[in-house]
Amino acid sequence: MKKRYSTRASVQSTCVLSCDGRVGQAEVVNLSVPGCLLTTRMKLQVGQYVDVRLSFRGTPAPLQINLAAVRWVDRAHVGLEFIRMSEGDQHRLRWLAGYIGQRPHQVNWSEPVVCLSPAHA
Repeated sequence: MKKRYSTRASVQSTCVLSCDGRVGQAEVVNLSVPGCLLTTRMKLQVGQYVDVRLSFRGTPAPLQINLAAVRWVDRAHVGLEFIRMSEGDQHRLRWLAGYIGQRPHQVNWSEPVVCLSPAHA
């Protein structure tokens, strides 16, 4: 097993997944720069690719991951690796990961997420 190169932080958030013409919902358990852990009823398999929209309370738009790979599945738990997203969303994700990595408690995303520059949106 590979050692993780980025800390995952616990979060409470929701997301919408789409894969092979199917759409489903999931709860985000933890988040890092390269991926996340979800719980979902959607039947996914290792190696599938999904489109993900992560929603955070207090933000005007979801974080859009245009391509994520399913890296592992254990019943309702799914590990995703983020592969493709816009530069603006990459910037938002790095900011979020840095922010939540500094917090000792679970983040419920009731705080607003701010893009630092309109050029990155």
